[in-house]
Amino acid sequence: MKRYSIVFSLVAILFMLLSLTAKAETSLSDIYISVTDAKSAIQDKDEKAFDKHFKEIKDNWQSTNKKDHKLVKKIDQDIEKVEKTTSQKDRESALNTLTSDLIDYEKVLNPVDKQKKRDQLQNEMQPLIKNITKAISDKDFEKAKTINNQLNATWTKNEKIVREEDIGRYGQVETALMFTRIELTKDKVDASSAQMQVDQLKKELDDYHAGKKSDAKTSDQDVNILNEHLDTAIKNIKNDNLAKSKQALQQFIIAWPNVESEISTRNGALYTKIEQKIPQYAGQLDEDNKDDIGSQLETLNQEIKSTISKTSYTFWDAALILLREGVEALLIIMALLTVTRKSEQTKASKWIITGSVIGIVLSIALAFIFKAIFENLGSTRELTEGLVGIGSVILMIIVGIWLHSKSSLDSWQNFINKNMDKAMSTGSIVTFGLVAFLSVFREGAETIIFYLGIVGKISTWSLILGIIVASVILALIAIFFNQITKWIPIHRLFFIMSLFIFILAFKILGVSIHTLQILNIVPQHTINHLPFIDLIGFYPTYETLIPQLALVILVVIYYAMSKKK
Repeated sequence: MKRYSIVFSLVAILFMLLSLTAKAETSLSDIYISVTDAKSAIQDKDEKAFDKHFKEIKDNWQSTNKKDHKLVKKIDQDIEKVEKTTSQKDRESALNTLTSDLIDYEKVLNPVDKQKKRDQLQNEMQPLIKNITKAISDKDFEKAKTINNQLNATWTKNEKIVREEDIGRYGQVETALMFTRIELTKDKVDASSAQMQVDQLKKELDDYHAGKKSDAKTSDQDVNILNEHLDTAIKNIKNDNLAKSKQALQQFIIAWPNVESEISTRNGALYTKIEQKIPQYAGQLDEDNKDDIGSQLETLNQEIKSTISKTSYTFWDAALILLREGVEALLIIMALLTVTRKSEQTKASKWIITGSVIGIVLSIALAFIFKAIFENLGSTRELTEGLVGIGSVILMIIVGIWLHSKSSLDSWQNFINKNMDKAMSTGSIVTFGLVAFLSVFREGAETIIFYLGIVGKISTWSLILGIIVASVILALIAIFFNQITKWIPIHRLFFIMSLFIFILAFKILGVSIHTLQILNIVPQHTINHLPFIDLIGFYPTYETLIPQLALVILVVIYYAMSKKK
């Protein structure tokens, strides 16, 4: 009966999930980002990731201060349609409709005088185009480069209105600007080719100012197309086919406007670097600098992969955390119950169960407190998740060492005796309950800290499944405690779990540092030729690899020293 009471108590741990779905402060920009992530999940056929991002869309929309307008009802219907659709094509179509309606609604919230904006763009760009045309005609290419930089800065300041009104035209202007930059960065500038690109730029801007819609077809390309073009460019550089390498870079530039938002919303510094460097590489690539540019392209390729990577934690990661913490608390409780059963102290057994339940309840309460804190973090939430992740790694190292210290039979027996002595020393049955409470609450607090380190990168479903799996395993351990300990000695179980906890610490450390890199808080120096291994949180950068290597060395040294003892 006592074991089944423990099983019942373990079920309560499931409610900890509710405390871990923190939400960031809301704006329409948050919804746009979630829509983009949801589209990526559809293309990747990642149902769990889609569910996570769709929930973000719903939650953010519900939290938005809405204006009384017919578009609000339309957006509600769009979201409902996305929820009801199941096929990839229908979901993408529904999300595109939602995006369009959100853009229209944002215009209602922030009305813009479109013609005034068109005039402003034309008045600022045309004098620069006139000046660059003269500079090219005079073959003063250094001056043309300077004016071209002014053109790009002016365009960046005004591009939003074009992107919102006519995405096709936006892409054509972006492409013309980049191709102009390519021509002007060549060692031997061809004046006629450079002027041809400037003329194309002028035509696109004139057509936009006149209100002509672009007939260019836009497509929802996968951001991975950038890596494909760079892979082709790098491969052809190595094969000494520079013409094909330049073609691949030009294809990169053509694809760029369709996917640039995937980069700009995640890594603004990388976005700027791509816009500046790719046209430069395409224009300057030759036999003398091919090795250097090839190396630079490999670095850029790795940075793009790092930025768009969708590393997440699996349900096994979530299960392992709860399982590790739960086993320790469970073993202490089972040991206490064994003593009270042998001494026939029924009341003491009840106090143990009561203390365990109170420990679980207070752990859940603590989780809700952390949830409230996370809800108020807003835009700093990712930063906090990265820092908490690193903090949880430090705690995991301590826990892993503790687990390993109990992996010998003598150490385990001493640990149990210590807890028994603590409960028996006062002679009070209440002390049994207190020891049980402290054991459960301590492990519950550690569990929450560990989950806070991964909650931003695990789907709700994976978190639920992980908690369910761990709870079921803990329940089975409680029910079949005597039989299990005959097959696997408890001290051996601690040894196995110490290994798993160190492996998980390796992953969390990599993911957390990578998060700080994306936020441009930690620098990113890539190591070419090393692969990305999302499953274990391995990123080929010096900033992630050195701490992970230090962790591995620390663990190896510790195990070696422990073995000698």
